Formats: sequence, C-alpha cells, structure tokens
Amino acid sequence: MTEFQRLGEQNAAIRGYIMRMLVRGPRYCMPVRRISDSLQRDGHTMEADIGTYLSYLYEMKLVKFLKPNITPYNAYAMDGVVGLSHKGIRFFESGGDPEAGIDL
Repeated sequence: MTEFQRLGEQNAAIRGYIMRMLVRGPRYCMPVRRISDSLQRDGHTMEADIGTYLSYLYEMKLVKFLKPNITPYNAYAMDGVVGLSHKGIRFFESGGDPEAGIDL
C-alpha cells in the first residue's frame, strides 16, 4: 500500500468517525470541539483543528453548521456546533457509498 492510499483510508476513517458521532448526538448535532477531543483521545489525529474533514463533509452537503458565519475552517475556534443535514442522515441510513471517501 502506498502512502497516498494509506492517507486516503485514514481520512475516510476520520470522516466516518465524525458521521458516527453526529448520529449519536442529540438531534444529530455535536460541538466541534467535542468531536475533535474524541478524535484525539482515540488516536485518530494529533491535530485539534478538524476543518479539512468537516470541509469535505460540508461540500458534500452531509453536514451543516447551526450558527451563522461558521465555516468548516473556523468552527473549532468559534466553538461551533455541527449537525447532520437531511442528506447526511439519508446517507448514513443507507450505509453510505463506497466511492464517497467515508468509511462508515
């Protein structure tokens, strides 16, 4: 396995982890800092800022931010709350798509 493939699989796993956390959250929502802390605690990432992973999910319209002016890249600093969109809920319930780059 090449380094590029390994990183791709790691990114897909982190994006899936985020989706699974949101499913367990009240009303399919959770503070970004809580998600980040869990990712760090479980050894998935060393970085607190998870903006790149949130950006991927946001661009696919699978997640939304509950406060105005929150973006994937300022959500951690602004103590934002992220939630699954209707499309994200349907994506999760259908078991995902292997080509989406999200390991549910």
